[in-house]
Amino acid sequence: MANNGGFGTNILVLDGKNWERGSALMKSLFGAQDVLELVENGYEDLTANATDVQRAAFKEQKKKDCKALFYIQQNVDSNHFERISKITRSKEACDILAK
Repeated sequence: MANNGGFGTNILVLDGKNWERGSALMKSLFGAQDVLELVENGYEDLTANATDVQRAAFKEQKKKDCKALFYIQQNVDSNHFERISKITRSKEACDILAK
């Protein structure tokens, strides 16, 4: 089994028939990778008058969101991937898959 930061990469692929199990496994993975809150709640864009601290926080949130989106994309079958392939935020991808 390949190893990615302490986690095996052979995790369940969501195929529409195993949503309950796959969703539970993905939530555990997201929690361990410290991205669960972003997947569940999303994040706000920067305002035009954002401070340097706000910009740094936004950059970190966006990085974590990209990480979560990558995990989602890697763990869905090709039919579900097509549904989320143009999505740029993990929360939106999860919302689409949950339907």
